[in-house]
Amino acid sequence: MNFKVFILVFLLCFSSVSIVYCQEEAISSLDEIIEEIASSSDVELDYTTLFQALETLYYDPIDLNFATEEELSELIFLTDFQIFSLLNYKKKYGNYNTIYELQFVDGIDQIMLKRLLPFVTVTNNESKPKPDYKKMFSYGRHNTMLRYQRLLQEKAGYIPVSDSILEINPDKSRYLGSPDKLYLRHSYHYKDKLYYGITAEKDDGEQFFKGAQKYGFDFYSGHFQINDIGIVKKLIVGDYLAQFGQGLTIWSGMSYGKTSSSTNVIKKARGVSKYSSVNESAFFRGEAISLQYKNLIFTEFVSYKPLDSAIDSVTTEEIDSEEQYITSFLETGYHRTPSEIAKRQTIKEFVSGANLSWYTPKLRIGATGVYYGFSEPVGDNSAPYRFFDLTGNSNMNFGIDYLLSIHKVNIFGETSMSQNFGYATINGATFDFVPEFKMSLVHRYFRPDYQALYAQPFSEGNKPYNESGLFIGAEIYPKKHWKIETYFDSWKYPWLRYGVGGPSAGREYLVQVTHYPQRNLEMYFRVKYETKQKNDTDIETGIRPLISYSTSKYRYHISYSANQEWKLKSRIELSQYNINEQNEWGYMVYQDFQYKPQRLPLSFTARIAVFETKSYDTRIYAYEPDVLYGFSVPAYYGQGTRLVFVVKYAAFKNLDMWFRIANTYY
Repeated sequence: MNFKVFILVFLLCFSSVSIVYCQEEAISSLDEIIEEIASSSDVELDYTTLFQALETLYYDPIDLNFATEEELSELIFLTDFQIFSLLNYKKKYGNYNTIYELQFVDGIDQIMLKRLLPFVTVTNNESKPKPDYKKMFSYGRHNTMLRYQRLLQEKAGYIPVSDSILEINPDKSRYLGSPDKLYLRHSYHYKDKLYYGITAEKDDGEQFFKGAQKYGFDFYSGHFQINDIGIVKKLIVGDYLAQFGQGLTIWSGMSYGKTSSSTNVIKKARGVSKYSSVNESAFFRGEAISLQYKNLIFTEFVSYKPLDSAIDSVTTEEIDSEEQYITSFLETGYHRTPSEIAKRQTIKEFVSGANLSWYTPKLRIGATGVYYGFSEPVGDNSAPYRFFDLTGNSNMNFGIDYLLSIHKVNIFGETSMSQNFGYATINGATFDFVPEFKMSLVHRYFRPDYQALYAQPFSEGNKPYNESGLFIGAEIYPKKHWKIETYFDSWKYPWLRYGVGGPSAGREYLVQVTHYPQRNLEMYFRVKYETKQKNDTDIETGIRPLISYSTSKYRYHISYSANQEWKLKSRIELSQYNINEQNEWGYMVYQDFQYKPQRLPLSFTARIAVFETKSYDTRIYAYEPDVLYGFSVPAYYGQGTRLVFVVKYAAFKNLDMWFRIANTYY
């Protein structure tokens, strides 16, 4: 994109905004929460939705004296027992007088207290203030943001290719757009009653106001949501997410499974909620409404949107004609080359569904049904590992979920069935008998023929099929300022998988010991071991036998706040990969510096990381400092040094500016 165009967009953006709020320093606690999720996942997740939900609660904290279970469930880092304890404390001792009473609530340790404080408040109001609906559209909070990003080095995708080479290999085509990546978002919210906004994104390599993107950005998203008007609990028009039960029937948007928080295993379904992120496939577009009458909540949703897919055709002998079918769904959102553009919005998806839930203080039961329809049939399950994949133009799922709370014991689960009568079930329990010991247990059984496109239950790979397993986790407080978190997970895949030509199995262990001797110092040591199976690639012909391989990771992390201006983070991590009795090792060491001078509207964050790994198999992931709504969790592999520098400047009362530069020297 031309630099003058970028400047023009920037000026137009900020000249049209009357209110842009400033991000406070305490919002950095959100980064710590996201790092905890990111450090336990080897896949790139979209954290924007999570960040925005927590950010809203930061600016409009939950009043503990009027908090409901649903409101506290928005704090994704809280366990169900901690939510129960927060509500039970008020029921037992009366209203909270100060937020510092939280340190006496059962299950709230020093680390959890630090995370919780920015999102809760205590008032002396005799009753919960009623929203003034006349002020909803004029007394809320506007936020407009523009982000520009570019890789300084030239990617191979921008190097021209001669016509002679293209004739021989058309797949050698290059990116048609500029290397600029643009992100634009405007949002508005009034307390927790009204939300609306629009989001737009152009990926690097995509065209802008020309070619396939004649309307500017490659992706646009918009939403309007209003809450709590009579029996209408939620009304959404535009883009939204749908999350119910334990994610076995339907769960769109971000989901995560195993983390070092080994007792936080119960998914907190939000029902339907607005969508304002830039993942171009993991959402619904249409309308959704939730109605509440006493303890019953009924939700219905309808969606119709285009999807990216690879289309192939087959000739039928009976009528001597070609029929098209979908070979795969594409979720990258990239439309840079002619081949990627050819797969853009090639099919239409229709989704409709409903959920009916019944709530009491001790029991929740829900029933969810969903229907998917496609403009072209899904096919191509010729590969053996895809034998049970969905085929045809439609699919349906129906599931029942429950959560039973009995005096410090939570029992939960969901069972679901697909149109072909394949089924899946997940059941578990958490135990909080004494403050010093907590335990969790999760069992899942997903048949290979269970088919659900938007399901994301607790599992090894967040897939709802072809897996059975048992997870056992525990959280122990052996003495003051010490915490031990551990889990064991064992699973089996009864059918083939990609790169695995037979039934296989795996195991995973994790132990993390955390020590926080004082408020400004925290450290932990983590050991994680995982073993899986795959085809023996050394066998070139015939049936390849399965061989086992293992990955071990060892991490030591320390965080220290010297004063109100300086904060330091240090980490050393080792990675070991073992296959055929051969070991590969890798290491990564980084040092973070955060400096916020009290007398200047500036803050600085820097990282220097040194790494060396034998191969990609010993790669190490680490969450990096980034600009607001920017999330970077790169894989460190090879040998080199990485430098990251981020600066934030509070230019005016209503304007923040962020700048980030990062480079890797191999």
